[in-house]
Amino acid sequence: MNCPRLVSKYHTPKIIWYQTDVTVILRILLQDVEKYFLRVECDHLLFSTTINSKNYYICLYLFGTVEAEKTTHVNVGREIRITLVKAHKWTEWLRLHIEREKNSLISVDPDHIYSRSWTMDFSKTIGRESFSEYKRRHNITQVMPDVPSTDEEESDDEAMNTLFY
Repeated sequence: MNCPRLVSKYHTPKIIWYQTDVTVILRILLQDVEKYFLRVECDHLLFSTTINSKNYYICLYLFGTVEAEKTTHVNVGREIRITLVKAHKWTEWLRLHIEREKNSLISVDPDHIYSRSWTMDFSKTIGRESFSEYKRRHNITQVMPDVPSTDEEESDDEAMNTLFY
């Protein structure tokens, strides 16, 4: 069965986005926008406008949740810049929209891509050193092994812990 293709009366503008630890910034690339409609909920964004008798519409379900009441937006002439505040701060979004399929009209802002490799290097440097390195650094030649405690000693320790906690 051959179904006809769906044709929309609305155009979808290009979106460029990037994120910080607490915000997600969207740039909707449209020039000469005078009036537009923007509605942000905790998990989605609606945008529409008309330019030169062309209707543009965006319905975007977001990857993460945002604090809708803290959303700011500004028309800078060649784009609409929207700043969303993440509900879960310091959580990295893997993509802007919830769908796993790549959307050709949504891309990451190349001016704000940064490498997280420094965090990986940092975690390696603060990692736990081996016991042999610790002994070598402190000139320890002999270390007493841990002696397993008896049940009687454990019950005394537990009783002391319950008194202080």
